[in-house]
Parts: sequence; structure tokens; C-alpha cells
Amino acid sequence: MPTLNWIGKDKVINHHLDVPFRTLDAQYTFQAGPRQAKESAATALSDNLIIHGDNLEALKALLPRYEGQVRCIYIDPPYNTGNEGWVYNDNVNDPKIKRWLNSVVGKEGEDLSRHDKWLCMMYPRLKLLHKLLAEDGVIFISIDDNEVQNLRPILDEIFGGQNRIEQFIWKKSYGGGAKERYAVTVHEYVLMYAKSKDKISELTLPPDPDAEARYYKLTHEKLAIRGPFRIKPLEATKSMDRRENLIYPIPAPDGTEVWPKRQWWWAKERAYSAVENNDLYFIKAKDGAWSISYKQYLRDDTGEERRSKPFSIIDGIYNQVGSAALRELFADRGQNVFQFPKPVELIEKLLSMLQLSADAIILDSFAGSGTTAHAVENLNRQDGGKRKFILVEMEDYAETITAERVKRVMKSNFTPPPLTVTNN
Repeated sequence: MPTLNWIGKDKVINHHLDVPFRTLDAQYTFQAGPRQAKESAATALSDNLIIHGDNLEALKALLPRYEGQVRCIYIDPPYNTGNEGWVYNDNVNDPKIKRWLNSVVGKEGEDLSRHDKWLCMMYPRLKLLHKLLAEDGVIFISIDDNEVQNLRPILDEIFGGQNRIEQFIWKKSYGGGAKERYAVTVHEYVLMYAKSKDKISELTLPPDPDAEARYYKLTHEKLAIRGPFRIKPLEATKSMDRRENLIYPIPAPDGTEVWPKRQWWWAKERAYSAVENNDLYFIKAKDGAWSISYKQYLRDDTGEERRSKPFSIIDGIYNQVGSAALRELFADRGQNVFQFPKPVELIEKLLSMLQLSADAIILDSFAGSGTTAHAVENLNRQDGGKRKFILVEMEDYAETITAERVKRVMKSNFTPPPLTVTNN
């Protein structure tokens, strides 16, 4: 597999091992509602957690307690656009890299080592994130065209190219473009990798609340349990490779045999079982020819409503929505408190693909305004789960925006686990 080289790679490839372990200093614990017994800040470290400090040191500090325990990671690192003003801070023991220390990364054409700095910053953090992931865990990373071509090779190197799941294209915006000189860019990416791809289940999304009215309209004798159904052709398209075991006759209601023009989608045993269970739908044309479809029910045989497969293009969730939601949450401040926050709905959708257990741990080490925590709390409200989040934010707004947002979200009738804010 091809690997990516850059200035300083040999100095940072094992830098995560040199980062010293630090203890987390609990500042306070916040509880949105009453609990049976008062918990100390130390005990609450097993609940929700916000860490204010450098995320490289914070991730190393989390290892003793959380290595191999995190079910899902979402990060939104600097895109390295040249307009963010992010600062290289990692104190790598090398004169060439030390020259970068505490320097603002410049724009394309002005800073010839800007991509090297970004890669040197990201690599050790990704190594620690990999260690924190559970064997059936996944990581989502938001990025755009400035660094996606560099991010993929180092993810392939650290997580393994065989564990790449998808590069989602997120349509982030609607309208706009008057200032664009060339094409109007309205998309970003969300890269998804697994710790071990063969240990995660298939990705599905929650049932569509409008699915029954839009798609499932045919009724039958199993309606009470399985709901209405829609039909899908059983005959495969010509684009599918020919397989002899998918060519066989199916008995029609009038006793004749129906052969496919090319082949069926299903093996013979499955199709004959569907005939017995009345799960096939036969239509007779005027010329006497039969066509066969299968019944796709709204619910499975236990009464659970059908989930859907996620598409590689995420549409209908826009940055404008994320900004509006944050303005509403901080309406008392009368201004935009944070530029370009990710929409809560985007993170919810990503988390919902995984069917996370009710006690799963979700980590965001580039927490920003705290959108990931907001999404976790929303999911817990929906199903009564007790999923926990860990956020890390190094900027000064970690207390005034990140933690404050989480506290405001938690203040409701829903009683989540307590939140502990720490320094590292």
C-alpha cells in the first residue's frame, strides 16, 4: 500500500509514545437533575466529561481508563484553509519542527510547510485515537478538499486501508456562491474508518417516519404484525453477472412455471420458501406472461419497523441550520457565539448509523462548540439511553461556549449522567 511522506514524519511517527501521562484535574461537576446520591468529581469521571486543554495530552491522559473502550469517535479538526489561524503547538524534540512551535499556520503560497505542519499535528493524535477505539469502534472525521488527499493515506496507514468504510459527501450548504470565481463549493467530506471492519455490524438508519404513507401502501393477511408492503422486482437486471444457481422456475398461481429472462435475485431455496409464506407478488399480463416481485414489508416478523441504508451523499442537513440552532440556544448573548458550528442533525445521523448500545462512549477531541455532546444527549432523549460523551477543547471558549452549551442542553426534564469539567 502506498504511504505518504512529509517533512517531520520520522519525528512524529512515534511522538504519541513520548507524550507524558498527565492527570485530569476536575474543576467542577454539573448535574442537570437530582440523583439518588451525591457523587464526587472523581466518581463522575466515569460519566460525561469535558476536558479543557491540549488534545494530544488529554488523549494520552485518557488511555489508562478508556483504552479500547470508546465505541465512536467524531472529530472536526482544522481544515487548514489558511483562514483559521490554528497554531502548531506540539513540542517535538527536533530543531526543524521546534521552529514551528507556537506559530500560526499560514496560507497557501505563503507558508510552504503548512501541509507538513498539519500532518505532524494530526498523526500522533490519530495514533492515540486508534488506541482508544473499541474493537468494534469507528471514527468519523469531517474534512474538506484542503487536506482530504493527505488525510486518507495516513488513515490507511494507522487504521489500515482494509478498514476504510466510506467517504461520505456532505452537502453542507444551500444557495450562495455570488463571491465564487469558479465553481460554487457546497460540499465537505466525512471519512469513516473502523478499528476492525469485520467486527462492526451493517450500517442502517432509523425508520423513516413518512415511509408508510409514501411507499408502503399494499395490504395483506399479515398486516397486524408486519404492516403494509411494497413490491420489488425479483428478476435481476442485466448488469448483474450471470449465475447459474439463480436460474430456475418458480411455480405461478395457475400452476405454470415462470422462468427469468436472465436470472432471479434470490437462490432457489429462498424463493420457494417465499412462495410457501405468500411473500411473492405475481402479476399476469394480458398476453398471459407472469412477472414476479417480492413483498417488502414495513416491519419485520417481530414487528420492528424497517431501517434504511445510508447513502454516500448526505443531503438536507445544512451549516445554516447549525448556526441558527446555536444562536437560539445562546439567544441571551444577542450575537453569533461560534462560527460555522456543525449541525447537530449531522452528528446524530452519523451516530444513528451505528445502532450504539445504551451505554456507549462517544469521544470528540476537537470539540468546538460541543455539537457532539448535544447530539448524544438528543439520542439519549429519544430512546432513554445513557450514552456518555467525552469532549476535548483547548481554546479559551471551552468553558464559556463548549461547557456552557452542554449545560444548557442538559437543563431539561431529561436527567442525563453528570458532567465533569476538567483541566489537563
